[in-house]
Amino acid sequence: MSQYNVHRNWWMVIAVTAAVGIAVIWITEQLLPEYKDVGAFLAFGLLGAAFCWVYANNKERLWWAIIPGLGLFTLLAAVLVAALTTKDKDESSWPGVLVLGIGAAIIGAVLKRADAQFILYVVAMFIFVTAAAMIPIPWLLRGVLIAVVVLGSGFYLWRISRKMGKSG
Repeated sequence: MSQYNVHRNWWMVIAVTAAVGIAVIWITEQLLPEYKDVGAFLAFGLLGAAFCWVYANNKERLWWAIIPGLGLFTLLAAVLVAALTTKDKDESSWPGVLVLGIGAAIIGAVLKRADAQFILYVVAMFIFVTAAAMIPIPWLLRGVLIAVVVLGSGFYLWRISRKMGKSG
């Protein structure tokens, strides 16, 4: 018996974890309103861990599960960085956005499928451009930084598209 069929019914792990996460969010909002952000943080962490478990369960067939798993952990890191760096509610958190871009690039690097890598690198490029536009520096430097990001990202996208052309 395959550990009570958990490996075959991986989707139930995701569903139960999502339900537990919703319960954690609800409980913290109702009973501990001052800690509601901690509840959401825990819920997303649990769901990210569940997706990573699904990926580890069968890396060949369930390869896609690493994307939401690492994506959720990237969102948690970005929220944490934004909370630690943002001073005012009105101030934008370009470090948090930068962490999202780094996370998307790392997820793209982890993936073996060229088409999935291409998509994640396009997402990372847009996020890096957004972060570069948010940095509080003169507009000329922002323009140079954005140009460097676009050119560097374009180079990686070109390399991946060539790999996709060779395998297809």
